[in-house]
Amino acid sequence: MSHRATKTIRVLIAAALTLGLAAATASCGPPELIRTPAAGLPKWEGRAVDLFDDNIDPAALGLTMEGPSPRSDAHLRERSQTADVVARVRVNTVTVDSIGDRQTYHIGIQVGVPTLTEAKVPDRNFELSVKSTSGAFGIVKSFDNRLKGQTFVGFIKRYTNDDGDQMVHWHLSADTAEVAAAVKEAVVLREISGS
Repeated sequence: MSHRATKTIRVLIAAALTLGLAAATASCGPPELIRTPAAGLPKWEGRAVDLFDDNIDPAALGLTMEGPSPRSDAHLRERSQTADVVARVRVNTVTVDSIGDRQTYHIGIQVGVPTLTEAKVPDRNFELSVKSTSGAFGIVKSFDNRLKGQTFVGFIKRYTNDDGDQMVHWHLSADTAEVAAAVKEAVVLREISGS
């Protein structure tokens, strides 16, 4: 091989390594943040904190059989009408980060197709963060890796933080025909009312 060909190959390898490093570095950062501009996205405050509360319905894991019917749950209806993604989701990974005595769980989910409502984002994989202040923390800590393979009806919504970065908040409900039907009814009601 000529000296010139060897030099060209080295330049191409160096360029490929540089691009790979740039791509890996771009994805770094706190997992609950998606490092993209969040222009036009609302802040996670007020009613949004109740709707997309980073929580899992206990009934979704068989911890309780009580609670309102999905059709009478105003939160479920409003979540269905305002979420960026409403779909059956499957838990693929569960990991935990510890800083001192504080833990944060990360739940990797995959969105099922078709979605239950028209998705407003093309993403089909999300990482949900569960901090110690989250209502789901106790459930996730108790179930830990047993969450892998579990399915839920997931409600996912994008918001902006004070730094202008995009972040994701969510709620997971039971993956039942009754919840799916309530989601579809909520969407129809919104279309009928024209809002």
